[in-house]
Amino acid sequence: MRFALSLSAVFVIATFAAGGLSWLFVSQELSRRLQTDVQSAAGALAGIAEAGDRTDLSEQITAQARAVRDGATLYAFVDGETGKITGSLQLAAPFEGAKQLSPDRDFPPPLSSGRPHEDPYLAYGIRTPLGWVIVAHDTQGIVETGEIMVRATGAATVAALILSLGLALVIARRTGARIGRMESVLDAIGNGNLARRIGDTGNDDLADLARRVDLMLDRLQRSIAAIRQVSTDVAHDLRAPLARLRMRLEPHALSPAVPGAIRAEIGQALEDIDGISATFDAILRLSRLESGTAEARSETVNLTALTQSVHDILEPAANDMGHSLMLDSGPGNVTVTGDQDLLMQALVNLVDNALRHCPPPARVTLSLREGPHGPTLAVTDDGPGIPAADRARVLDRFVRLDASRTVPGSGLGLSLVAAIARHHGARMSLTDNHPGLRVSLSFRQSAQDLTSG
Repeated sequence: MRFALSLSAVFVIATFAAGGLSWLFVSQELSRRLQTDVQSAAGALAGIAEAGDRTDLSEQITAQARAVRDGATLYAFVDGETGKITGSLQLAAPFEGAKQLSPDRDFPPPLSSGRPHEDPYLAYGIRTPLGWVIVAHDTQGIVETGEIMVRATGAATVAALILSLGLALVIARRTGARIGRMESVLDAIGNGNLARRIGDTGNDDLADLARRVDLMLDRLQRSIAAIRQVSTDVAHDLRAPLARLRMRLEPHALSPAVPGAIRAEIGQALEDIDGISATFDAILRLSRLESGTAEARSETVNLTALTQSVHDILEPAANDMGHSLMLDSGPGNVTVTGDQDLLMQALVNLVDNALRHCPPPARVTLSLREGPHGPTLAVTDDGPGIPAADRARVLDRFVRLDASRTVPGSGLGLSLVAAIARHHGARMSLTDNHPGLRVSLSFRQSAQDLTSG
């Protein structure tokens, strides 16, 4: 909109400036021609004076003055000996050369159509042996021409203002829509939807910029896909060797023939192997969700029962860690359409994150609310929380903040939850719980709405 107003202002200023310059040049040219005319007329009368015939000069001036009845042109002969003025121009004092005269101030104004002249006169005086010969002509024509040009400039300015505003608004709307699409795509890319593209088909600079952004996003998506594929391939290829290694170590951990200290070390190694296997499983599951190859079910999921189950499963572990796990699910059953196993995985990850990253004793609450646009699952705690600047990047793979380096984990828990949320069309948000962190999954509509819609 600012561009539209600026463009309109430029049009108006340009039109106004063109009209002003035209008025200036035309006025100057008309004044120059009028000055030439009065100078020529005065020169012709001065030629008679040069001949020394005072009577002839007076008669010529009187005849010229009588011939002009509208007072547009005035003539005067000021006798050099007596000071007597002959003609229609009654000046207080004669002069030589060009001069602009004003009625009332320099001479009594003549009448035109019953009204006295108000416009100034351009005059030229020549001193001769007999006296001064002066001819003056009014500038009414110049003034009227100027008034016409001012009205024309005003009308052109209004027309330019209307046209430029209309054109600028059309351009601004089209450009605003295209920029809005670019912003929408970039926001989607920032939220992890790397498949979005601008797709501008125009042929201007903005379209060229959009095509360059799309090409950059193509390269970025291929690079990220390659990196993810590498981690997926590594996880897939190492699962089987880890499983065989576990099978080989497990009998020794249980064998009474092995010294106790060695069995303890083997047991610790088995726990590490389980942790690595769990990380690889998370990588593979996350990859399948992001690639759309996950075999997810579409069924009616009772979120009320699901939250109750997660609470019952994790409450003992929370108590052992010195925390309290609360459930706030409200009355009635709340349902969505989705995959129950994936949604349980998401809730377990969120509660497990809160339990592991909050120093005891912490209060962790698992809540479920049915809103006007759909249900919302939330896990809140009163722990240290996550700084606002880091809340977006903790959803990326393997991102672990410095404060959580000492806590066991792979940096994949929230990434998996975000992928599950996207898979169900839910919006995942991390906000401040004052104190602590609130992680919520907002579903767009319930299963009942899906069925009726």
